[in-house]
Amino acid sequence: CSIWPMVINTAVGVQRVPSDYMNVAKVLNLSEWKILTKILFPAVLPYMLTGVRLAVGTAWLVIVAAEMLTGGVGIGFWVWDEWNNLNVANIIIAIFVIGVVGLALEFALIKIATAFTFEEVKS
Repeated sequence: CSIWPMVINTAVGVQRVPSDYMNVAKVLNLSEWKILTKILFPAVLPYMLTGVRLAVGTAWLVIVAAEMLTGGVGIGFWVWDEWNNLNVANIIIAIFVIGVVGLALEFALIKIATAFTFEEVKS
């Protein structure tokens, strides 16, 4: 379920590559490799990174939920174990830790995405 945000955002990014870029590539007679590496990849990268951000958030939720169901080790299992022991204080701590890790992942991915995002200059 985490792959679809990446696939959809990448497809949208490819669709939104300005046609002028592709026309210039045709005029310059660029190879497919040059078109891919010099035009498509830089234009699509912000969309791909947005898809990665969404996918990592979904994956984090699924991992915690899977740990609750499968048992054994992990923060999800700890929440489930403390729930069964009626230890509300530890459940709140675990929820806080899950939230902090999720926020840390989000902020790290936003930082990476802003390094590769560009804004067009409007004249």
